Amino acid sequence: MSYSYSLPTTGSLSFVDYLESAGPYTSEISDATAQRGRLRTVLKELKKETQSTRDYQIIINTIEEYLPYLVSIVNCIEAKELTFKKSIETSWRSTLSDHIIHTGSNAPRISCNDIQYELIFVLMTYAYAYTLQTNDMLKETSTNPNIFNKAADTLNTAAGIFAFVANEVTPTWEQSPDNRPVEAVRDFQVALSKMALADAQAIAIDKALVTSGISKSLVAKLYMGVAGQYEMVYGLIVSIDTQDVSTDLKRYLSHGTLFYKAMAKKYLAMDANDNQKMGQAVGFARDCKADLRSIQHSSLSKAHIRKSTIAARAVKEEEAVTDLLQKYTIINDTVSYEPVPSRQELQKLIPGGRGVLELKSYSLPLPVFGPSIQKGEKAYLLEGRYF
Repeated sequence: MSYSYSLPTTGSLSFVDYLESAGPYTSEISDATAQRGRLRTVLKELKKETQSTRDYQIIINTIEEYLPYLVSIVNCIEAKELTFKKSIETSWRSTLSDHIIHTGSNAPRISCNDIQYELIFVLMTYAYAYTLQTNDMLKETSTNPNIFNKAADTLNTAAGIFAFVANEVTPTWEQSPDNRPVEAVRDFQVALSKMALADAQAIAIDKALVTSGISKSLVAKLYMGVAGQYEMVYGLIVSIDTQDVSTDLKRYLSHGTLFYKAMAKKYLAMDANDNQKMGQAVGFARDCKADLRSIQHSSLSKAHIRKSTIAARAVKEEEAVTDLLQKYTIINDTVSYEPVPSRQELQKLIPGGRGVLELKSYSLPLPVFGPSIQKGEKAYLLEGRYF
């Protein structure tokens, strides 16, 4: 599972309104406007649907049909085959910002100039949809390895798109304004990419637990790898020079860091039990339970626990860890009689994290009209001024 994004909506846009002349591309520019209109409609309609009835594949398909037209317009602008009488202005709803009155899908729309702003938000929405599709795949408990494989791959696709926006699109937005939303900040995009990849790794761990005899000590290292990525993401986000980053997202990351560290302690407890180190087993299980309880206490209310995927998982995991703690305590109190290490002593025994997944690369689709300008291996241009 990963963060449950609110998909943005966007204002209307007719490309021809900004053009001096469409030249030989009059029909194609009209098609581009039509494709964007379809995306706007689909996003608006999705807001009216309940969470359980939403089909994120429709969003993915619609974006994939619009993107070749958007790439074509970018190429034509860069090759000066299209000239504008005024700068393109688009408006998108910033769903990852905190606002005084509205948050999430009801957040206000923010208008900015340039085609890069449009491309950034289209691709960010694309990655959100892949993430939400992953969450849908994992709603039901499954032991099917194919489900885990598909979910991890889909989330890795989202990670690759976020990384592409951060590395290839945002740096080319030379006229980025002061009012740009957090979604258009490079460090924020990098952070979302790292979070998606960490969540994909967590899914890979879940698959290994149900399909293989993976060692408990290795599981602990892998969970620490996820927690380490979450800590890095949180650090990136709080370093952004803005107070508008969603409180809900920051809470998700802080809870996620604590949750995956707790999961590492659970498997360290199980590993200690397997090696007859009952004092350590009790200590790690005790600390794990305390960390899981802390997540629930900081989730504000029972309603928030139901809404938060991490808080809900913490509730479920606490039940399992409570049983382990009782079992290990009985064995230690009646058979082993080992001293239980303090939290500080146990901290020294926690291994460093490990990663298992490589970031999946993403590239834009080929254009459907205009020049196909080769730069290295790229068939698109995203750099330079064009006004």
